[in-house]
Amino acid sequence: MPTTQIKDPVHGYVELPDALVEGVVDTRPFQRLRYVRQLSATHLVYPGANHTRFEHSIGVYHLGRTVFENLRRQSYFARGATTDELEEIQRTLECACLLHDVGHPPFSHLSEGFLDEGVLRKRVAETGLVDAFDDAGVGGAPLRSANPHELLGCVIIVEEYGDDLRAFDVDPFEVCAYVLGYSLAYERGEPWQYGVGAQLLHSPIDVDRLDYITRDNDMTGAGVLSFDVERMVDAYTAHPEEGLALSEKALSTIGNYLEGRIALYMWVTQHHKSVYANRLLQAMLGEYAAETGESPVTVDGILDRELDDNAVLERLRIAAREHPESTLASMYDRFRGRRFPATCWKHRIALADRVGGTLDGSRSEEGEEGGPDIDAFTAWLTEGDDRLERLLADALDVPVHEVWIDRSYVPAYDPDELEDIPIAYGGTTRSVGDWGLYGDRAFDVPIPFVFVPDGTKRRAIRVLREAFDREVGEETRA
Repeated sequence: MPTTQIKDPVHGYVELPDALVEGVVDTRPFQRLRYVRQLSATHLVYPGANHTRFEHSIGVYHLGRTVFENLRRQSYFARGATTDELEEIQRTLECACLLHDVGHPPFSHLSEGFLDEGVLRKRVAETGLVDAFDDAGVGGAPLRSANPHELLGCVIIVEEYGDDLRAFDVDPFEVCAYVLGYSLAYERGEPWQYGVGAQLLHSPIDVDRLDYITRDNDMTGAGVLSFDVERMVDAYTAHPEEGLALSEKALSTIGNYLEGRIALYMWVTQHHKSVYANRLLQAMLGEYAAETGESPVTVDGILDRELDDNAVLERLRIAAREHPESTLASMYDRFRGRRFPATCWKHRIALADRVGGTLDGSRSEEGEEGGPDIDAFTAWLTEGDDRLERLLADALDVPVHEVWIDRSYVPAYDPDELEDIPIAYGGTTRSVGDWGLYGDRAFDVPIPFVFVPDGTKRRAIRVLREAFDREVGEETRA
């Protein structure tokens, strides 16, 4: 079979069949991903973070194909499935890996909230996917819980790639199911290996995560990740009852993988400037909608006009120019000039120090009550962020859009998701937690940041501390 090689900066040469290149990669919907940054506005903090959903999708394809071919060489895995069935699973997995992010709107996760859910779910129903899930006995739960970009991706997969996928002898509905973490064939009673195919793309140890963790570390230059990717890839295994797992061979590197996952979250995604840059961009999208009466990102816009980062940034530029006195114009100028205010604190220890509290709310050596418990303080900040932003803006005498309380722009990136990574040992599986490979570290706990104009940090902290003492103290006394 003729193939094409693509040189990937993370995985080296990736080989794809020419049929997949022609039918999927070299098509307009897939090429659109070249202009959708993986980490949204994080390149304003890490200049090298210009990698896109395009190369990520190529990387996921490479890892998915490599892992499944390794599984096929394990006699235990191949037992009970025919060669034709394994070939079908692999074809489906490869297509699903390539297309799993094809529905991402501009700026990846940042603009998903602007997609009209009613329109999106209507388009999904029109594809026949709902009926396909019902016929397989799965029901509507996977579609109800899916992210907007996953639903939009399913529409594109069926409408844009349905004929080509069927020409590859691949069911487009099964590809959509893989994207959502299911196998319709497995649910209909086909061998358990079909379910493993879906898990490779959607599970705590899926190849999607494995690629973006590695890629985000390499392309940002953060250098916080150091683990043996090849050994982990070689450690994938599976069992009829347990499904996808890692063999004990992964024990030498999984700890580093978990540590790196946390470190990337804390120092890239949760970096205070990254949080601000992406919050500012998201706020600009909201101001565009308020100023123009139009959503900056729509379902039809992506399906029909192939909206990407560049197209939406141009919309923001034009709208800011046409409304020079607007909040949007002020935000756009701040974004283009990278005039980002400092946060009142950069990490958990500094938060405890600035508010005069302790990490555990313990008493001081003199026996006096210490400052506020940091967990209680951060919960109070997060739960009342809109109200507290207005309180701070009034106290500092600044517009409310210059005061923000926020945390990571991608909450789903939280490393806590990885607690249940299964390690196969002695014919069964155990969580990584059972091996002592996932611990609690108070320093590496996500916290909300408070962004205020330069020169107002001390006053802002004092206002928040007094409000916390007043509100939470009254509740405690009551």
